[in-house]
Amino acid sequence: MHLKTYHPIPKFPPISLSGTQCQLSCRHCNREYLRGMIPAMTPEMLVQTCRDLRDKGAIGALLSGGSTRDGGILNMREMRGSILQAKAETGLILNIHPGLMDEDTVQTLSGAIDFVSLEIPSTETIRDVFGLDATTEEYIDTYHRMKAAGMNVMPHITIFDGNEDRLLRPLTSFAHPEVIVVIIFTPTRGTPMAEAAAPTPEMVKGVISRVKAMFPETEISLGCMRPRTRDLRVALELAALDAGVTRMELPSQQTLDVARQRGYTIERFDACCALPRALEAVASAS
Repeated sequence: MHLKTYHPIPKFPPISLSGTQCQLSCRHCNREYLRGMIPAMTPEMLVQTCRDLRDKGAIGALLSGGSTRDGGILNMREMRGSILQAKAETGLILNIHPGLMDEDTVQTLSGAIDFVSLEIPSTETIRDVFGLDATTEEYIDTYHRMKAAGMNVMPHITIFDGNEDRLLRPLTSFAHPEVIVVIIFTPTRGTPMAEAAAPTPEMVKGVISRVKAMFPETEISLGCMRPRTRDLRVALELAALDAGVTRMELPSQQTLDVARQRGYTIERFDACCALPRALEAVASAS
């Protein structure tokens, strides 16, 4: 048995194409997560940031940022040319967390983006948490639009209520993704949902087990966004391991110890946990 672990800092950091700006200020984030990203709000800043990362030994970057009122990344249209330039000049592995993306942008970026981390949220979450007038079906449409353009899309779901596996059912009738990433709602200081309850380990185990049953050949990863309070963190990680994840970003030492006791071989990669298998040799740190 193998457990792949992922450690994106410092060799695969996140870059915000909007700095800390966001037109939505979602209830679970309120721009807080943007503060932990490298700001690159202009085409020139993005290209230079990628050059600097390459020169410091980075192998890749996650492109993200605040959202427009239409659900896409702020500044994306102005940044498209610089993304192509950064890829051509630096050769960095590029992952993107796009939100909704139109056909023209998909076609423009398809040759420069190595893989896509696309969240598939529920319509209720989109409207009540994101404050966005959109539906799950529009995110599914983005998924198919990207797949049709040849992009390697790794769908993400965020556990809020323990029923999020249903969001992936529309994908079961098509070629299954290589990786599915499961992240967990994290009450965050400075946000309107700071006092909301985190999902339980039982909820996490149930969602992942059902996702694994729907996509038996797909690798399931426990992503970086999850509660980090000590006891809950370990309980969530072990629940995910019990449910069949083969990937985990930034696992605790206690979880690694338990995995080794159970006979797992641990592999380490300096990248995001949605990294395609074809790129693992570049990111291997084992």
